[in-house]
Amino acid sequence: MRVYTVMSEKKKIFTIITASSMRMIAFFAGGLYYPAMIPLSEALHVSKAKINLTVTSYMLAQGLTPLLTGNLSDQYGRRPVFLICLLASIGVNVGLACQTNFVALMTLRCLQSLGSSGVASVTGGTVVDVITRSERGKYMAYTSIGTTIGASIGPVLGGVLTHFLGWRSIFWFLAILAGIMAVIIIIFQPETCRAVVGNGSLPPQPWNQPLLRPQQTYPPEVETRTRFSKRPSILDSLKILLDKQIGQLILFISLMKWGIAAVMISIPMLMEEKYQFNTLETGLCYVPYAVGSITARWTVGLLADWNFRRHGRQMGVNIERNQQSKEQLSLMPLEKVRLKIALPAIYCASLFLLGYSWVLAYNVHPSGPLIMLFFLGNAAAGVTNMTAALIMDLNATRPGMARAAMSLCGFLPGAGVVAIVPLLIQTIGFGWLGTIIAGLWSMSSSMLWVVYFKGQEWRQHGGRE
Repeated sequence: MRVYTVMSEKKKIFTIITASSMRMIAFFAGGLYYPAMIPLSEALHVSKAKINLTVTSYMLAQGLTPLLTGNLSDQYGRRPVFLICLLASIGVNVGLACQTNFVALMTLRCLQSLGSSGVASVTGGTVVDVITRSERGKYMAYTSIGTTIGASIGPVLGGVLTHFLGWRSIFWFLAILAGIMAVIIIIFQPETCRAVVGNGSLPPQPWNQPLLRPQQTYPPEVETRTRFSKRPSILDSLKILLDKQIGQLILFISLMKWGIAAVMISIPMLMEEKYQFNTLETGLCYVPYAVGSITARWTVGLLADWNFRRHGRQMGVNIERNQQSKEQLSLMPLEKVRLKIALPAIYCASLFLLGYSWVLAYNVHPSGPLIMLFFLGNAAAGVTNMTAALIMDLNATRPGMARAAMSLCGFLPGAGVVAIVPLLIQTIGFGWLGTIIAGLWSMSSSMLWVVYFKGQEWRQHGGRE
């Protein structure tokens, strides 16, 4: 039986981490920006409310861009989309570093998102290209490293740069980082799109090959190439939301991301107000969440892969590196395999969010909310990784399209969440805001329970892989 991918284990890890590092740029662009918001408002002589609008505009563009890049990468390859987005990111960040007024800042922030967030849907597609379903628990954690570092460590670095070098340094840093990543893609990163190279045994277009490429040792296997019955379009990412199973999964993961966005955007405001932290100290407050998210690879990720293998042995399904047939996959209860791990994690995440919001509301010593942030990061990353892995499982031939749909639902409403969070904190306090978010998370788990019990039946009747 043919192998799912011809890549070695080391090559798979390198490919995924490189792709995830490019996803990191998108979240770095957001994370680095948070500590610089107050200095920016002072330098450009605008209110904090207006500066918050630059975060909203960034997230709006962040939700729309993957509709284009995800579909293009599914058809023509991952590398070309990566390079186009990175080159655009370089130019826009140079412009941001040189701008001197609020209108230019708003405009360039939108363009910055177009350049950096375009890689988000492509990274998830890269994982699906080279990793079998039985391994995606731990490898989805590798994918989330870029997101976690960008969103969580980003503010730390942003605080350092802003504190010592000024707010313009964050944009110069992003431009340099995008340039380094572009060089790595050009020299090392192989094409993985299965519509182009199949399981890696087929050569990509001559212009789409890295400068350093290993010698071909596997015979070409044309049958491993993904073929589409019709030309994919942007509307496919919108149609997927109407699927009763995937639509519920995407809505759930979007609610998770909206809540996490509310926590992230509130940290600079709350830490400055309650503990009088400067930009550097505020940035360091993101470290516990980042560490917790990364360690989900060794907690939820390993547990998920063990559970997948256990179900595979029970069903007599080959879950190793060989590619499973559609008949075998229809027997595998993918929904129960993934959600059996995600459901306990969502209730843990809700409890940790409650703990974080109330210890912060009562002005407990800073160690209290920071410890809660660590456990919140671990549980929340576990939930989102497992739910995203299931969505990728159900869209194995069009992962970029699925990622685009997830971005659309996650970032567009999330932009509204970011805009309203400061007002809600002033009105009801962060303790009650955290309680509301935790309650929504717990109640929305009902959608996962529906998919848990009905998902396999829907998949079999709908003919979904």
